[in-house]
Amino acid sequence: KAAARETGATDLENKSLRVIADHIRASAFMIVDGIIPAPESHGYVLRRIIRRALRHGHKLGQTKPFFYKLVADLDLEMGEAYPELRNVKDRVASVLKAEEERFGETLENGMKILEAQLAKDAQKLDGATAFTLYDTYGFPLDLTADICRERGIKLDEEGFAAAMEQQKKTARAAGKFKMAAGVE
Repeated sequence: KAAARETGATDLENKSLRVIADHIRASAFMIVDGIIPAPESHGYVLRRIIRRALRHGHKLGQTKPFFYKLVADLDLEMGEAYPELRNVKDRVASVLKAEEERFGETLENGMKILEAQLAKDAQKLDGATAFTLYDTYGFPLDLTADICRERGIKLDEEGFAAAMEQQKKTARAAGKFKMAAGVE
């Protein structure tokens, strides 16, 4: 109900509401345990959980920060059984809000680009586009894959991997050039 309130959703049976509810619990408990969103390890898992919830909020039409507001409702529902949450709920909300604000623009821009590309070809998303979304715009491949899967569109993962490998080769070559030139 709290997810519906914050996203403006009216159908309480909507799968996205369940995803958001599940993900606020997982995210909050991970933060309580000392994990923060980061580009690697457990922090990366947390970041992916948060971002998936945000995308489901976006699917419901919510483009403004909302996810962090659910911490208060989570505390009311589970604070008794999980007092560690009650003690740091403001910090948990703050961490979530910061991540949500950071990802909001990425999600908005990435969705526009992805929608435009899918309008051109509703059967397949080429790997080069998926890579550009990932590399240039910070739009995670797992979100691109989720969107494609939901719409029955094939994602060219081999093309994505090839573009990633090409970028690595280019970066290695540039690094070798700098070393040969004595540049740091």
